[in-house]
Amino acid sequence: MKEPILRAVAMPPRLFWAPMVPAMANLGIQFPLVFMFIAMWDINPLMMVVSILIIHLGLIAAGAKEPHLSNMMKSRGPFMKTYKNIYPERGTKLAP
Repeated sequence: MKEPILRAVAMPPRLFWAPMVPAMANLGIQFPLVFMFIAMWDINPLMMVVSILIIHLGLIAAGAKEPHLSNMMKSRGPFMKTYKNIYPERGTKLAP
């Protein structure tokens, strides 16, 4: 009964050996760029595969160092929220 829970914590999801969320973000950014470059400059799409692979290899290296990189990115929330100080003091206060 506890095995799937422990396995999910110990082995976070991966996409071709890279953490899932950064790998999907990489593909979600790179694929539209490939089509834009093809439309604007009529380049061979295989040239863009090199950039996709280089960035993916970097994500694999980062995922090997920190296997829970996807969970760290998800815990940041959809937007990085900044707080403004009510009173002029140094540092960030948690007051709106």
